[in-house]
Amino acid sequence: MLITHLYYGDPNKEFSDKLAETLLTSGSDILEIGIPYTDPVCDGEIFQRACKRAIRGGITPLMVFDGIRRLRERGFKQPIYLTSYYAPIYKMGLERFVKLAKSAGVSGLIIPDLLLEEQAELRKVIARSDPDSLSIIQFATVYSSRERLKQIIAASTSFIYCISLPGVTGDSGNQYKLLKLLKTLKSLTDKKIFVGFGIKSGKDAKEILRLGADGVIVGSAIARIYKEKISSPEKSLPEISSFIKSLKDSTIKRKDKKHD
Repeated sequence: MLITHLYYGDPNKEFSDKLAETLLTSGSDILEIGIPYTDPVCDGEIFQRACKRAIRGGITPLMVFDGIRRLRERGFKQPIYLTSYYAPIYKMGLERFVKLAKSAGVSGLIIPDLLLEEQAELRKVIARSDPDSLSIIQFATVYSSRERLKQIIAASTSFIYCISLPGVTGDSGNQYKLLKLLKTLKSLTDKKIFVGFGIKSGKDAKEILRLGADGVIVGSAIARIYKEKISSPEKSLPEISSFIKSLKDSTIKRKDKKHD
């Protein structure tokens, strides 16, 4: 399973629309689309710069919803998860945010700075309309205790986002700690476990799947490609398409090997 991430509006919404379509047509099974934020503390330099460019260009959360809606109107059926830090959600108002997300065709929410203990109000808002309409993705880290992992699993209604390293997006991880985390999670649940942070190549993806993950999440590596042609980012789309196809090929080969 291949999940890809982009921050919408970097460097403009027209390119983001084309990038999203390229990712989905090149092999991405699930798409994460992020709302640019002024202080993306969980993100590395690549995505921090992406957020700054998007915000400087005037991108708003409403524009992000519109971008997702256009993807649905063009017939894309893959799950689309909306990534946002909590401040934009709170500022917009929980009721309005949830309503807009559902109407745009969002499958679930990924909120990096909202702890499990702080999700009650948002969960209530979602449940009042349709509890199955939006999932809140839960994060597991290499520092999560066994009891904490049980709480995360119990709260999860979709896949579990496994953070492969004690750092930010784009960093490199510790294989031993990740293996230990994946083994623990697999012993506790049969829910899908997708690993993100620090995956830069098909080789990385194969290794993550070999360790036991059900899928990989790739974002910074994509932004790293188009930032080299940031004045005319459309020129990077063929290279990005090839990159996604190679990642997808890596995940498919692993799946086939697993069933030999």
